[in-house]
Amino acid sequence: MRMRNRLGILLLAALVLLPIRSLSAQEKLSAAPVLDKLDKVANGFDDQEMDIEMTIIDTGGSKKSYNFNIKQKGNDRRLVRFRSGEIKGMATLTEAANRAYVYLPGYKKVRRVAAHNMNQSFAGSDFSNSDMATSCWKCLYDGTVEREDASHYTLTLTPKKGTDTGYARVSMKVSRQSFRQEDTDYFNAAGDLVKTFRVSNTRTYSCGVTQPETIEMADPRSGHKTTLTVKELKVNQGFKDSMFTERELQWGK
Repeated sequence: MRMRNRLGILLLAALVLLPIRSLSAQEKLSAAPVLDKLDKVANGFDDQEMDIEMTIIDTGGSKKSYNFNIKQKGNDRRLVRFRSGEIKGMATLTEAANRAYVYLPGYKKVRRVAAHNMNQSFAGSDFSNSDMATSCWKCLYDGTVEREDASHYTLTLTPKKGTDTGYARVSMKVSRQSFRQEDTDYFNAAGDLVKTFRVSNTRTYSCGVTQPETIEMADPRSGHKTTLTVKELKVNQGFKDSMFTERELQWGK
C-alpha cells in the first residue's frame, strides 16, 4: 500500500510538471515560425490607424503626456504625428526599420534620422526611434524557443547579422492563444537588463480587433517608464501610398 501511494504521488507530480517544458540545446526550435505568426497578427491588415496617449513618468514620479496618431500601411510604412503638448505638429515617417524621417515644425523642414540616432529616445520616452519603427520581428531577429508551456512560448532573440536594433539579446513571451507579444526583456552587450516591455487591459475595439490597450516600456536601472494607451484603433481604411511620403510628412494634417 505504501509503495502504491508513493507511485501515485510520483505520477501526480509528473502530470503537474508535464505542461511546462524547458528545451535542451538539441531540442530547441527556431523562433522563426512563432515570429512569423506574431508579425501576421500585428500587421495582418492592409492598413491600420491608432490614436495613442503617451505618458512619460520620470524617476521622481512626475508625469508628462502627449497625444499622437499612427497610420501604418503594410509592414514597413508608418506615419506618426503628435497632436498635443510642446511637440505638437512634430511628425515621423518610417519607410524601413533603419530608414526614418522627422518633421520639426519649428524648422519647417524634413530631415532624415541618422542611423546612429535610431537607438536614441523617441520624444523623450523609454521607447527608442528603432522601437517605434519595428513592425517586423522576423525581419530583424533570429532566435530559438527556449521554453513552452500551455499558455506561452518563451523566445530568446538576437539581431540578425549586420542589423543594429540597439539590443544584444531579447527575451520575449508570446501568447500561444493570440500570438501577441507579451512580457519582453531587453539586454545590452554586457548582459544587463536595460528595458522591460509589458502589456495589460485587453480590449476589443470598434473595428472588432482585440488587443492590449496599455503598453509599458520601463528602464529598471533608473525607474523611468513610459506608457502608451491605445484610445482608438481602425483597420483596412484604404490608405494610399501617397500618404506615406516626405511631402505628406511636412504638409499633411
